[in-house]
Amino acid sequence: MIIVDELKEGFNIMVRPDSATQKKRKIGKALLFYYKVSIVPLILYIIFALVVPPTSTDLLTGPVSSSKLVLWGLLFIWIEIPISLFVASLLYHLFGKLFKIFHSPYSNTFTATVYGIVPYILFYWLRLLSVGLLLLIIFYIWSLVILAVALAYQQKTSASKAVGIVIATGIIVSIILIFIGGEAAISSSLMTIF
Repeated sequence: MIIVDELKEGFNIMVRPDSATQKKRKIGKALLFYYKVSIVPLILYIIFALVVPPTSTDLLTGPVSSSKLVLWGLLFIWIEIPISLFVASLLYHLFGKLFKIFHSPYSNTFTATVYGIVPYILFYWLRLLSVGLLLLIIFYIWSLVILAVALAYQQKTSASKAVGIVIATGIIVSIILIFIGGEAAISSSLMTIF
């Protein structure tokens, strides 16, 4: 079965990232792999969203309905995550090239980023359970480890350099966002003064 093969590969990526993240894929194939891996977790998420009483609330509307949780899950897993994969891998690739650490094409960086998100996506449905958020944080941390291993293999560099690129990208992007946010706050406070 097609989806079963991708799920097996996804779990293999989780438990043996050193060997399972070496397969190179073109961007379209890597994205298709992501969507196939995400089908079962999305179905589990929808089931739990419909069965488990919602515990979260929206500031504007109060308790979140099951249908809103399902919509949020669909949008997050099938739209927001794929967009963030493109953006994150572009940033990793730009900084990897800037620091002369990455030598392979962007498709390798994108593939590594897809491999990195696999543990988080496979268990995203846990978010709806009471202890699920803590477990999801653990899977997110493991995703970062897999991302570094996958980047090292896909870009033919050391794991420490791949970790450095991930950390440097996070720091640089955070500084830029703080600067933009700070500029916006300063501009709005100046506008209220004058």
